Amino acid sequence: MSRTFLRQDAQIAQSGVYDDTVAAGTTLESATTSIEDDLNGLRSQVKRLLWDDGAGNWYDDVPTVNGKKRAVFDLNTDLNDLEEKKFLCRANVLTDITVTAAQNWQILGVSGGQAPTQVAAITLTQNGAVVAQSALNGGAFGAHELTELVGSDALHPKNLAIVRDASTGQIVQSSGRDVFALLQNESTGADGAAFDDTSAGNRVKLSFVRPNAAFDDLEACPVADIEGKTVNYNYVFRINFDAFPEASFLSLNGFVDQSASVDVTLQRAYVNQGSAPVELAANADLDLGAGIQWAIRDAADADLLNFTEGSAGGATTLTVGSDVDVYENNAIDVDFANGVTVNEGGTRPIDVGRTDGVVETTAGDLRVFGAGELLFDDGNQAGSTWAQSGGIKLSDTTGEWDAFETAFGEVSLLSAIVQARNAVVSRTKLVAVLTADVAANANVSGPAGDNNLDIDLGDLSAGSFVNDHDIYLNGVLLRNGADASANHDVYPGASLAAGQLRFEFALNGSGATPDQLTVISWT
Repeated sequence: MSRTFLRQDAQIAQSGVYDDTVAAGTTLESATTSIEDDLNGLRSQVKRLLWDDGAGNWYDDVPTVNGKKRAVFDLNTDLNDLEEKKFLCRANVLTDITVTAAQNWQILGVSGGQAPTQVAAITLTQNGAVVAQSALNGGAFGAHELTELVGSDALHPKNLAIVRDASTGQIVQSSGRDVFALLQNESTGADGAAFDDTSAGNRVKLSFVRPNAAFDDLEACPVADIEGKTVNYNYVFRINFDAFPEASFLSLNGFVDQSASVDVTLQRAYVNQGSAPVELAANADLDLGAGIQWAIRDAADADLLNFTEGSAGGATTLTVGSDVDVYENNAIDVDFANGVTVNEGGTRPIDVGRTDGVVETTAGDLRVFGAGELLFDDGNQAGSTWAQSGGIKLSDTTGEWDAFETAFGEVSLLSAIVQARNAVVSRTKLVAVLTADVAANANVSGPAGDNNLDIDLGDLSAGSFVNDHDIYLNGVLLRNGADASANHDVYPGASLAAGQLRFEFALNGSGATPDQLTVISWT
């Protein structure tokens, strides 16, 4: 316990135990018996807010990650920024649209299901179907135009729609070049408004285009190459991050844009494959030449898994890279034919099974640690009357470790067993009455010494003064200190062998009720 301050009984001291591991739940209210319990409950909840089940403490600062610290206010702000982040996705319109004869453009009917169902997104902040606003409206709107919203390059404006033949699903081509369309709405159309079929309203159209001969810009598709064709199209729409459709990143969600090139590469094969698995009906081999590696890497080009074929008789190596955070092996039966070395690059690597039936480290201490409980068991337990599941526990509670340290010190188990075998503990008790007033921090002893007690206390030097001598003042147990700097109630006087004590406060030895000392020694 902390310093008692006997004559200041109205004072509240700090917590004696600081515990931030109290279990969450209604027991934080129902099971508390003191303000210390309440504070420890709050400490535990603060730790959960900071660390969840991590190894930190309730009094730690907010962790810094990549040079940033985020409190609840920052998390709310940053999460809102993330949710409101704009993304472009694609959506199919599978209603068949037949391009009118003598036209390379087509106004889309809302009532016929040809137009996008989202509202018009003209500005970069508006969610909906991305359109470029035409300079035309009314009767003039029925014409081809190259009005665009600037995109990643001249061939990919943001309002570019992908076009496919409705009956074959194949690319429509013009002079060997893919045909696309620009999605545009009338000049009178409002940003965020729904498309309609009203002349001089908010109509929407496709203006069909193709890459120019130099493949550095778009040009109008010749009428003869698109008129009369029945097509489907895939347009761009803008959404917030928190409204992402589930299938946004699936290649099957939209037509594949092949305007840049149609040459086959492994990269394009992976992209086009999407999430569909590769099914093999025959064996497949990847042969590595001498000294050649095959690796799976992360975005920072660090190896996650690396197979390196040995050269000139060298060993073939399989390496799981250091950027792998978790290596999980779910095989039913794992057999290491030649044993395992764990932490081979450390100062105390551990060998498991390198010597048959042995777990060892030959470079230093071997520590066996159980985050919950550590149990010892063998085959003999099964045939015994022992009922404890798992065998013998090393300890049941934290208090047992404290009690062990108090009784024996931080020594080995064998040393503690020897100490317990050899220990003979005796108890003595003395009650002494003050015969004179004593100032704080002055020696107190019997007639043979300072003569301010009615009897001598005897030799108090045996054992530990802090742990082996219980001293009561007027029936109240005091807290022993090793010396005056401990700032506790009582500490050794000039000579413990002569039974001298000193107190942090004055003692009363006069009047009808002088102070009384009770000294119980366990040595």
